[in-house]
Amino acid sequence: MTEAARRGPLSTATRIGFLGDVHGDLQHVLVVARTMAALGIEQLVVLGDFGFLWPGHNWGIDVDKLSRRLASMSQTIAFVDGNHESFDLLYTFPLSDDGLRWIRPNIVHIPRGYRTVLASGATLAALGGANSIDIGHRVLGRSIWAEESITEADLVALGHDHADILLGHDAPLHVPTLDANLTATDRYWPVAGLKYAAAGRAMFHRGFLQVQPKLYLGGHYHQHIDEDVAYATGHEEFRTRVVLLDQGGTRSAISQAILDVHTLELEYLARDGESLRAESTGHSGHELSD
Repeated sequence: MTEAARRGPLSTATRIGFLGDVHGDLQHVLVVARTMAALGIEQLVVLGDFGFLWPGHNWGIDVDKLSRRLASMSQTIAFVDGNHESFDLLYTFPLSDDGLRWIRPNIVHIPRGYRTVLASGATLAALGGANSIDIGHRVLGRSIWAEESITEADLVALGHDHADILLGHDAPLHVPTLDANLTATDRYWPVAGLKYAAAGRAMFHRGFLQVQPKLYLGGHYHQHIDEDVAYATGHEEFRTRVVLLDQGGTRSAISQAILDVHTLELEYLARDGESLRAESTGHSGHELSD
């Protein structure tokens, strides 16, 4: 890990604010940013489907407005990529020496394989991307991009060193509540879409097993999940608290959280700042999964 990566925007924060999918919803992000600012949070992270860079409209206006509002509150917003990003636009911004892709001075993309060390000494890695289950309804190069899929090169970039925290968009396999919820809705999707989405999740799971995080934070499924899951890799076992944040856009959705980087504990809150008790999130333990 380079010294430049260690000096990234997340490396000095003692508390970091996280958001689930925002899909370019400027009003929602501004509300959450104000809420976080009132709580002293200067570093925000969107867990995929940032969605502000999108063809067909003057996306720069919203990005500039977001940047100005963040600047007025001394905040920076980072995002891992999801499956609803225009990668053609995103990749016009080059990687900087710090390993990040700066869209504006306070808006930054965290690429797959990025690593940094937090103020607590905890290590953090990122693996964005996911496969769109609705691929059959999208047009390549206009509403879906091949780069949404995690590749072998992404897994090489991520490496096999342990990370205390992994940020991403998709979810690892064998998360009981998520799996049960998905089974209940699978009948609404074409078989081809289900297979494509499953292949993407399997690729993410490989990366997840490579780093064996204590805490995983993701989005993608538009629901809130908080489960402690045990995994086995050969003769090794590890446990991960798997947390997915809901899609943003409503007052009551559990789509925001604040991470204490020293304890790795999370505080959930509604976008207007109302604290949501951890007991309501379904945080529970489950047995070993391969």
